[in-house]
Amino acid sequence: MLISFVIPTLNEHGNIERLIKKIDEIAKLNKIQYELIVIDDNSKDGTIQDVKNLQKTQNNINLIVRKNKKGIGSALRDGYNNAKGDLLFSIDGDLSHPPDKIPEFIRKIKDGCDMVMSSRYIPGGSVDKNIKNYMVSKMGAYYLSIMFRINIKDFTTAYRIIRKELWEKIKNYKYSNRNVFLIEMVYYAYKNGGKLGEIPIFFKDREIGSSKTPLFRMAIKSLILPITIRINSFKKSNKKIEKKGQFEKQI
Repeated sequence: MLISFVIPTLNEHGNIERLIKKIDEIAKLNKIQYELIVIDDNSKDGTIQDVKNLQKTQNNINLIVRKNKKGIGSALRDGYNNAKGDLLFSIDGDLSHPPDKIPEFIRKIKDGCDMVMSSRYIPGGSVDKNIKNYMVSKMGAYYLSIMFRINIKDFTTAYRIIRKELWEKIKNYKYSNRNVFLIEMVYYAYKNGGKLGEIPIFFKDREIGSSKTPLFRMAIKSLILPITIRINSFKKSNKKIEKKGQFEKQI
Protein backbone atom coordinates (compact mmCIF):
# COMPACT_ATOMS: atom_id res chain seq x y z
CA MET A 1 0.00 0.00 0.00
CA LEU A 2 1.45 3.33 -1.09
CA ILE A 3 0.83 6.45 1.04
CA SER A 4 0.95 9.85 -0.65
CA PHE A 5 1.83 12.61 1.81
CA VAL A 6 0.65 16.01 0.58
CA ILE A 7 2.22 19.10 2.16
CA PRO A 8 1.06 22.60 1.14
CA THR A 9 3.76 25.21 1.83
CA LEU A 10 4.17 28.96 1.83
CA ASN A 11 7.34 30.29 3.46
CA GLU A 12 8.14 27.30 5.68
CA HIS A 13 11.93 27.61 5.76
CA GLY A 14 13.09 26.15 9.06
CA ASN A 15 10.06 23.85 9.25
CA ILE A 16 9.77 21.87 6.03
CA GLU A 17 13.13 20.11 6.23
CA ARG A 18 12.50 19.01 9.82
CA LEU A 19 9.02 17.77 8.91
CA ILE A 20 10.12 15.74 5.89
CA LYS A 21 12.94 14.11 7.83
CA LYS A 22 10.52 13.24 10.63
CA ILE A 23 8.05 11.68 8.19
CA ASP A 24 10.85 9.64 6.63
CA GLU A 25 11.98 8.47 10.08
CA ILE A 26 8.46 7.37 11.04
CA ALA A 27 7.89 5.69 7.65
CA LYS A 28 11.08 3.63 7.96
CA LEU A 29 10.30 2.68 11.55
CA ASN A 30 6.80 1.49 10.62
CA LYS A 31 7.71 0.08 7.17
CA ILE A 32 5.45 2.53 5.35
CA GLN A 33 5.91 2.82 1.58
CA TYR A 34 5.33 6.42 0.63
CA GLU A 35 5.77 9.31 -1.75
CA LEU A 36 5.83 12.95 -0.70
CA ILE A 37 4.27 15.80 -2.66
CA VAL A 38 5.09 19.38 -1.69
CA ILE A 39 2.77 22.01 -3.21
CA ASP A 40 4.46 25.38 -2.80
CA ASP A 41 2.86 28.76 -3.53
CA ASN A 42 6.10 30.40 -4.70
CA SER A 43 7.81 30.82 -1.33
CA LYS A 44 10.50 33.51 -1.13
CA ASP A 45 12.23 32.44 2.09
CA GLY A 46 14.23 29.40 0.99
CA THR A 47 11.50 26.75 1.36
CA ILE A 48 11.82 25.67 -2.26
CA GLN A 49 15.58 25.26 -2.02
CA ASP A 50 15.16 23.28 1.22
CA VAL A 51 12.97 20.77 -0.62
CA LYS A 52 15.30 20.65 -3.63
CA ASN A 53 18.21 19.86 -1.30
CA LEU A 54 16.25 16.94 0.17
CA GLN A 55 15.42 15.67 -3.31
CA LYS A 56 19.14 15.00 -3.83
CA THR A 57 19.01 12.20 -1.26
CA GLN A 58 15.30 11.24 -1.42
CA ASN A 59 13.94 10.22 -4.81
CA ASN A 60 10.34 9.95 -3.56
CA ILE A 61 9.83 13.73 -3.16
CA ASN A 62 7.81 15.56 -5.81
CA LEU A 63 7.94 19.38 -5.67
CA ILE A 64 5.26 21.42 -7.43
CA VAL A 65 5.84 25.20 -7.38
CA ARG A 66 2.89 27.40 -8.30
CA LYS A 67 3.48 30.96 -9.43
CA ASN A 68 0.88 32.64 -7.25
CA LYS A 69 -0.57 32.28 -3.77
CA LYS A 70 -3.65 30.20 -4.55
CA GLY A 71 -4.64 28.95 -1.10
CA ILE A 72 -4.55 25.75 0.91
CA GLY A 73 -7.74 24.31 -0.63
CA SER A 74 -6.33 24.65 -4.11
CA ALA A 75 -2.95 23.27 -2.97
CA LEU A 76 -4.47 20.18 -1.37
CA ARG A 77 -6.55 19.44 -4.46
CA ASP A 78 -3.47 19.73 -6.68
CA GLY A 79 -1.61 17.42 -4.33
CA TYR A 80 -4.37 14.83 -4.18
CA ASN A 81 -4.83 14.90 -7.95
CA ASN A 82 -1.11 14.36 -8.55
CA ALA A 83 -0.84 11.56 -6.00
CA LYS A 84 -0.17 7.95 -6.98
CA GLY A 85 -0.91 6.44 -3.59
CA ASP A 86 -3.78 4.29 -2.37
CA LEU A 87 -4.15 6.65 0.60
CA LEU A 88 -3.83 10.44 0.42
CA PHE A 89 -2.45 11.96 3.61
CA SER A 90 -2.20 15.73 4.09
CA ILE A 91 -0.25 17.48 6.83
CA ASP A 92 0.65 21.14 7.46
CA GLY A 93 4.23 22.16 6.75
CA ASP A 94 4.69 24.17 9.95
CA LEU A 95 5.10 21.27 12.43
CA SER A 96 1.82 22.13 14.17
CA HIS A 97 0.61 18.57 13.51
CA PRO A 98 2.36 15.73 15.39
CA PRO A 99 3.88 13.34 12.79
CA ASP A 100 4.06 10.62 15.45
CA LYS A 101 0.32 10.12 14.91
CA ILE A 102 0.81 8.93 11.31
CA PRO A 103 0.62 5.17 12.11
CA GLU A 104 -2.60 5.75 14.09
CA PHE A 105 -4.30 7.32 11.05
CA ILE A 106 -3.31 4.35 8.90
CA ARG A 107 -4.58 1.84 11.48
CA LYS A 108 -7.92 3.65 11.58
CA ILE A 109 -8.21 3.34 7.80
CA LYS A 110 -7.31 -0.36 7.95
CA ASP A 111 -10.05 -0.78 10.58
CA GLY A 112 -12.64 0.34 8.04
CA CYS A 113 -12.72 4.14 7.83
CA ASP A 114 -12.62 5.86 4.45
CA MET A 115 -11.48 9.22 5.76
CA VAL A 116 -9.90 10.12 9.10
CA MET A 117 -9.46 13.65 10.47
CA SER A 118 -7.34 14.83 13.34
CA SER A 119 -9.35 16.40 16.15
CA ARG A 120 -8.51 18.94 18.80
CA TYR A 121 -11.88 18.56 20.45
CA ILE A 122 -12.45 14.87 21.16
CA PRO A 123 -11.12 13.29 24.40
CA GLY A 124 -7.34 13.24 24.26
CA GLY A 125 -7.15 16.25 21.92
CA SER A 126 -5.95 19.72 22.88
CA VAL A 127 -4.61 22.89 21.39
CA ASP A 128 -1.80 25.37 22.02
CA LYS A 129 -3.86 28.54 21.52
CA ASN A 130 -5.31 31.32 23.63
CA ILE A 131 -8.75 30.74 25.12
CA LYS A 132 -10.52 33.17 22.75
CA ASN A 133 -9.27 31.46 19.60
CA TYR A 134 -9.93 28.04 21.12
CA MET A 135 -13.57 28.85 21.95
CA VAL A 136 -14.28 30.43 18.55
CA SER A 137 -12.86 27.39 16.77
CA LYS A 138 -14.61 24.83 19.00
CA MET A 139 -18.01 26.52 18.81
CA GLY A 140 -17.64 26.76 15.03
CA ALA A 141 -16.99 23.01 14.85
CA TYR A 142 -20.04 22.32 17.05
CA TYR A 143 -22.20 24.50 14.80
CA LEU A 144 -21.03 22.66 11.65
CA SER A 145 -21.68 19.28 13.25
CA ILE A 146 -25.29 20.27 13.98
CA MET A 147 -25.97 21.98 10.67
CA PHE A 148 -24.52 19.16 8.56
CA ARG A 149 -25.77 16.41 10.91
CA ILE A 150 -22.34 14.79 10.85
CA ASN A 151 -20.90 13.39 14.07
CA ILE A 152 -17.49 15.02 13.64
CA LYS A 153 -16.03 17.38 16.24
CA ASP A 154 -13.31 19.08 14.16
CA PHE A 155 -13.79 20.01 10.49
CA THR A 156 -10.92 22.39 9.85
CA THR A 157 -7.57 20.70 10.44
CA ALA A 158 -5.70 19.72 7.29
CA TYR A 159 -4.10 16.75 9.05
CA ARG A 160 -6.22 14.01 7.50
CA ILE A 161 -6.15 10.87 5.39
CA ILE A 162 -8.59 9.72 2.70
CA ARG A 163 -8.84 6.65 0.50
CA LYS A 164 -8.06 7.52 -3.09
CA GLU A 165 -11.28 5.93 -4.36
CA LEU A 166 -13.33 8.23 -2.12
CA TRP A 167 -11.40 11.29 -3.31
CA GLU A 168 -12.12 10.24 -6.91
CA LYS A 169 -15.84 10.31 -6.08
CA ILE A 170 -15.79 13.82 -4.61
CA LYS A 171 -12.98 15.63 -6.41
CA ASN A 172 -15.15 17.31 -9.07
CA TYR A 173 -17.40 19.24 -6.71
CA LYS A 174 -17.07 23.01 -6.71
CA TYR A 175 -14.67 23.81 -3.85
CA SER A 176 -13.22 26.91 -2.24
CA ASN A 177 -9.54 27.57 -2.88
CA ARG A 178 -9.09 28.62 0.75
CA ASN A 179 -9.49 26.96 4.15
CA VAL A 180 -13.23 26.40 3.70
CA PHE A 181 -12.25 23.52 1.39
CA LEU A 182 -11.45 21.49 4.51
CA ILE A 183 -15.07 21.70 5.64
CA GLU A 184 -16.50 21.10 2.18
CA MET A 185 -14.34 18.00 1.78
CA VAL A 186 -15.75 16.44 4.98
CA TYR A 187 -19.32 17.21 3.91
CA TYR A 188 -18.99 15.71 0.42
CA ALA A 189 -17.11 12.67 1.70
CA TYR A 190 -19.97 11.99 4.13
CA LYS A 191 -22.68 12.60 1.53
CA ASN A 192 -20.99 10.12 -0.80
CA GLY A 193 -21.11 7.33 1.74
CA GLY A 194 -17.65 7.71 3.27
CA LYS A 195 -17.18 6.27 6.74
CA LEU A 196 -15.54 9.06 8.75
CA GLY A 197 -13.34 8.84 11.81
CA GLU A 198 -11.29 11.09 14.09
CA ILE A 199 -8.18 10.71 16.21
CA PRO A 200 -7.15 13.15 18.95
CA ILE A 201 -4.09 15.36 18.50
CA PHE A 202 -2.31 18.11 20.35
CA PHE A 203 -2.27 21.03 17.92
CA LYS A 204 0.93 22.91 18.60
CA ASP A 205 1.28 26.55 17.57
CA ARG A 206 4.09 27.06 15.09
CA GLU A 207 7.52 27.99 16.44
CA ILE A 208 8.86 29.47 13.18
CA GLY A 209 6.98 31.82 10.84
CA SER A 210 3.47 33.18 11.12
CA SER A 211 0.04 31.61 10.67
CA LYS A 212 -1.72 32.01 7.32
CA THR A 213 -5.17 31.25 8.72
CA PRO A 214 -7.36 34.31 9.46
CA LEU A 215 -9.41 32.79 12.30
CA PHE A 216 -12.34 35.18 12.42
CA ARG A 217 -12.71 35.38 8.63
CA MET A 218 -12.73 31.58 8.64
CA ALA A 219 -15.39 31.61 11.37
CA ILE A 220 -17.70 33.85 9.32
CA LYS A 221 -17.30 31.66 6.23
CA SER A 222 -18.01 28.57 8.34
CA LEU A 223 -21.29 30.11 9.53
CA ILE A 224 -22.42 30.81 5.98
CA LEU A 225 -21.20 27.59 4.35
CA PRO A 226 -23.98 25.16 5.47
CA ILE A 227 -26.63 27.60 4.25
CA THR A 228 -24.84 28.06 0.91
CA ILE A 229 -24.52 24.31 0.36
CA ARG A 230 -28.21 23.74 1.13
CA ILE A 231 -29.27 26.50 -1.26
CA ASN A 232 -27.07 25.05 -4.02
CA SER A 233 -28.44 21.55 -3.37
CA PHE A 234 -31.99 22.91 -3.58
CA LYS A 235 -31.25 24.61 -6.90
CA LYS A 236 -29.75 21.42 -8.32
CA SER A 237 -32.80 19.42 -7.22
CA ASN A 238 -35.13 21.91 -8.91
CA LYS A 239 -33.10 21.73 -12.13
CA LYS A 240 -33.37 17.93 -12.12
CA ILE A 241 -37.15 18.17 -11.62
CA GLU A 242 -37.43 20.69 -14.48
CA LYS A 243 -35.40 18.49 -16.82
CA LYS A 244 -37.50 15.46 -15.89
CA GLY A 245 -40.70 17.44 -16.60
CA GLN A 246 -39.40 18.58 -19.99
CA PHE A 247 -38.46 15.00 -20.85
CA GLU A 248 -41.91 13.70 -19.90
CA LYS A 249 -43.57 16.39 -22.05
CA GLN A 250 -41.48 15.33 -25.03
CA ILE A 251 -42.61 11.74 -24.57
